[in-house]
Amino acid sequence: MKPDHLKRRIVLVLLPLLMFAAGCASEQILVSDTESIPGEPITELYLFADDRDLRQLYARNPRSDQRVEGFVRIGETGRIRTLRNGFRFRGNTSRYHPKKSFNIRFEHAQPFLFNSSRMNLNAMYTDPSGMREKLAWDMFHELGQPASKTRYFALYINGNYEGLGVHIQRVDEVLLSQNGLNPNGTMVRDLTRRNNRLLGLERQSMFGHDVGSEADVNGFLSQAFNSRWTSDWNALADFLQWVHDTPPGDEFYAGFTERVDTENFIDWLAIHYIIGDVDAYGDDYWLYKSPSSGSKWKFIPWDHDLSFGRNERDDVPDNRELGQYGDGLRQLSDFFAYEYPIDDGGWDNQLITSFLETPQLRDQLLHKIEHLITDVFTYDYFREKIDAHKSVISPLMELQPGDDRFILNERQHHGEQGLLHLHAENLLDYIELRYAYLDRLLNPVEGDLYRAEATIHSGSGGERILLTDSAGWTIAAFEPTDSDHRTTISVTVDELPENVSVDGIQREWTFTSSNGPVEGNLTLFYRNDIAPDGKENWYTGPVAIGNQWELAICDSDGKCRADSEVNPYSNKVVARVTLDSESRFQLRYRD
Repeated sequence: MKPDHLKRRIVLVLLPLLMFAAGCASEQILVSDTESIPGEPITELYLFADDRDLRQLYARNPRSDQRVEGFVRIGETGRIRTLRNGFRFRGNTSRYHPKKSFNIRFEHAQPFLFNSSRMNLNAMYTDPSGMREKLAWDMFHELGQPASKTRYFALYINGNYEGLGVHIQRVDEVLLSQNGLNPNGTMVRDLTRRNNRLLGLERQSMFGHDVGSEADVNGFLSQAFNSRWTSDWNALADFLQWVHDTPPGDEFYAGFTERVDTENFIDWLAIHYIIGDVDAYGDDYWLYKSPSSGSKWKFIPWDHDLSFGRNERDDVPDNRELGQYGDGLRQLSDFFAYEYPIDDGGWDNQLITSFLETPQLRDQLLHKIEHLITDVFTYDYFREKIDAHKSVISPLMELQPGDDRFILNERQHHGEQGLLHLHAENLLDYIELRYAYLDRLLNPVEGDLYRAEATIHSGSGGERILLTDSAGWTIAAFEPTDSDHRTTISVTVDELPENVSVDGIQREWTFTSSNGPVEGNLTLFYRNDIAPDGKENWYTGPVAIGNQWELAICDSDGKCRADSEVNPYSNKVVARVTLDSESRFQLRYRD
């Protein structure tokens, strides 16, 4: 539901010296350069600037990097913290979103920024759960890999609440030092994706380009890569040329392990495959190499807002009431997906494709993924993390626009507000379904699409089974309330005949139970995606949510379960049923 537009003027706040003395009240500051812990209290950040400057900031081209003067307090009565050159919007496509992310530069290093003077406050506008980025960064720290620390902040601008954001630590010399890395090393980010036209290239990644063919290799690389400081372009050129010249196989394996921190790279890849961050292999990482002799390249992650089932969709119809933005760079929606293959995500990254085509390296990666989803990042791991984060962000994520809330920024996120419990559930659904998909990749089985079976063991009441087909798509889940005998449950899902039409999803789920009736909670999953990668859409029209709230599990004769519960963000409906020797169900709209 779209909130009403609010038109209250921003209070004009100037910067007289008298305010400095008045602002020196006591404040609670989190003093630590370690990662924040789940459930940590939200830090309140009060940002002040001249009202005219704010109006100009929001009215001008969002890609402008001109900075606005201002100051910050931590807490409403905290002392004034001066800024160096002020603040501006940050991000790439996110600059076009109605809720802005901010780059704030402080005069001095701040303890609440992990002893950095730079703040990257992401708006999380693409994430109705408010937890995707936090969860992703937590995973890298869990494995001891160098990665940004994060912290939630409640943002107030001139006294008005403008939403919950998450600070993502800048990848720079401070981060390197805190991770035991030499801050004088080479650290670069591939920007081929953004600069390919300027560079005269038709590719998205520099890995795979013949850099030796360039007349001025170092000058070319300095245009293609973002560098924080003076970099060893010769070392980078050698690495890129080796990737271009070396075919997959034994030679690639030997050269890769000689040049790249293999454990670091495999962890980096494995986490991205788990969270489904398909943007990662183009430009969302930093390459680092210590100046020490014999050092190896490391990959430092960056940018995880589109993960855990979230991604942009081409040709999304623009419908603000549904939280869909289909115009240009604001393609946002609540479409849900988890069937991301193990590849380079279409980013022309020859390093990744050669890695995956080298059996010794691919096997190490697959073993690592299996270990992580089985023993480290388990369903219970995510459930505990999500519960802890949700306990502190819920009051802020649920806030609606009001007289002193969301004056400059339209609302917390792009979708319907006030449904955090369903978005938290959607995160856990992603983990369950993604892991079932990955299991099919790691341990292939034969079978037809949209056909699956699983066994319920005697005495396994409450034990949830997934019915996942050979391609990794989960058709249904079943949780028996009681089972005093072993039985095999099978399911097929078929399109209804052309002469049969129901008011709902045009599919029928057929279940069989090999050993008598069994009662329990049944979850039916349906497809609803418009991504151009072969996924089907069983729902009417290219709409992520629509009126799916009204779906119910029904018998084939049209009798619907009154207790049906829907989560359209996960494309699922749940109800209590009895599975007999043969049971047929459809998803119809309630009467």
